Amino acid sequence: MVPPADLDSLSPTEFKNLVLALFERLAEQDRTIAALRDEVARLKGGPRRPNLKPSGMEKATEPKPDKPAGEGRGKRGSTKSKLTIHEEKTVKAAAPPGSRFKGYTSFVVQDLVLRPHVTNFHCERWQTPDGEMVTAPLPGGIDGHFGPELRRFTSR
Repeated sequence: MVPPADLDSLSPTEFKNLVLALFERLAEQDRTIAALRDEVARLKGGPRRPNLKPSGMEKATEPKPDKPAGEGRGKRGSTKSKLTIHEEKTVKAAAPPGSRFKGYTSFVVQDLVLRPHVTNFHCERWQTPDGEMVTAPLPGGIDGHFGPELRRFTSR
């Protein structure tokens, strides 16, 4: 854009149009500079500009719609993967002679001993000559995945 030779010779309408055109060009250049700065930061591996979202204060004043029964929280997922095993015990099975060892089944028991204490019982599994599977029983007092101390603590 070439500036006019004499700004004083412009009429107020022409001067106003010139100022508006310059403001539009300035805004366009600001957008271009911001985009180029973002691109340079991305190429350098530096931090990008934060994506600022509206505060949501307007939504807080509106009443929340009622959810139908049954909707809301989903399934919890596996909690076994989040547990820390503190102790592992192997439980022997009474297998008849000639049986073949087929590995272990895992049975996790959570108990409370003034601190979390998780025991993973490896129960032996044997396959008898006639094809039947024999699995070692859990020790006495184990009924479910929570130990007797934890059951006693929660039943009070």
